[in-house]
Amino acid sequence: MMSKIWKNIIARTQEEVKATFQELYASVDFGAYIAPQDYFVSYIFETEEALNKAKEIGLLQKISNYHKQLLRKKEYPEEGIKDCTFASQEDCDKVCSGNWYYYYK
Repeated sequence: MMSKIWKNIIARTQEEVKATFQELYASVDFGAYIAPQDYFVSYIFETEEALNKAKEIGLLQKISNYHKQLLRKKEYPEEGIKDCTFASQEDCDKVCSGNWYYYYK
């Protein structure tokens, strides 16, 4: 039962983060909902250039902080609240033919 609630919290959080930061292209999440400490979210920029620019101007930390703030507000288990990761669709396409599962494996 809790895992369904946690899954919904993650999904809503991802949507809010993407709506707040228009620079983001997408997001992916991996792990078991029943183990929040092993779960992670990655926010995706369309290109490596966009990702690098976001890193340079401190946007990645800002997104990560907002992501964690939303999870806390929604009472997600504390052991599962950590920095999100970042990648570009361009890199995933180049390295793993666009397959995010293999990209993070």
